[in-house]
Amino acid sequence: MLLVILYFVLNFAGFLVFLAIWNRIPKPKPFDYTTIPGMKLNVSTPDEIPDMITYPGHSVDKEFNGTFDEIKKITSDLRELLDFMNTKYGPLSSFWWSSRYVVVVSDENFIGELKKYRSHLVSLSPFAIGSYLHGHRKYCTTNKLATLNIRVGTQKIELDKDLKEDVQNKLVMSLEEVPADSEVSDVAQIILNLKQCKVQMRKNRKSLGRPLMVVFDKEIWVDAHPIPKYIPIILHTSEIIREWSDDELFPKFFAQFYWLPGFSMITDIAV
Repeated sequence: MLLVILYFVLNFAGFLVFLAIWNRIPKPKPFDYTTIPGMKLNVSTPDEIPDMITYPGHSVDKEFNGTFDEIKKITSDLRELLDFMNTKYGPLSSFWWSSRYVVVVSDENFIGELKKYRSHLVSLSPFAIGSYLHGHRKYCTTNKLATLNIRVGTQKIELDKDLKEDVQNKLVMSLEEVPADSEVSDVAQIILNLKQCKVQMRKNRKSLGRPLMVVFDKEIWVDAHPIPKYIPIILHTSEIIREWSDDELFPKFFAQFYWLPGFSMITDIAV
């Protein structure tokens, strides 16, 4: 009996010695802190990693570049960046935009997984990728989509030029300070933001291939990987629709993305 006890004591002591030695050994950079493939921060310990959750409307630490230097070496275009991420890291990937963690989804099957969490969607415009990253309050909200009643109606919807793809692309590809708007994102403003899909989308491949974004107010799981709440998830739409024929393009697009904030109104958009 004593030998059995001694055996377990020595094994436990050996484990503690090994653990102490392991903790002292310098780890190669970058430290792998998440299960999602992608651009890793050049850090050695978890203590150097920013908080992965930055709330909507909160600005990031612009002095912290994240993986932005690596991104700028690749391209200055968001669509090209998403193509690169998919080619190098696969259909589920990630990068750090300053101190904000970002996930990229490039696979149609993963859209189905995201859709399961639609009751936890935040009422953000899917177009406002750059504005969300910068924390522009006009386009950032913590309101749950399910709390809003967005009727199609017949009223004229004014084009919001700040939500055009080229404007949002410039915001994504720059960490420079952008003057913060003073307009608070109240319910009326949120609804106007979401209705932009009706005036900014067209039934052609280029328009439907525009990168989109979703955000959830709880931790979700995609392909067995956890994604914390309020993380911007960029949908690599052009890759998702790439194999669809022209005849099935719009019907499949609507079937896959109808649940996105504001997208229930795209049934009668122009060709």
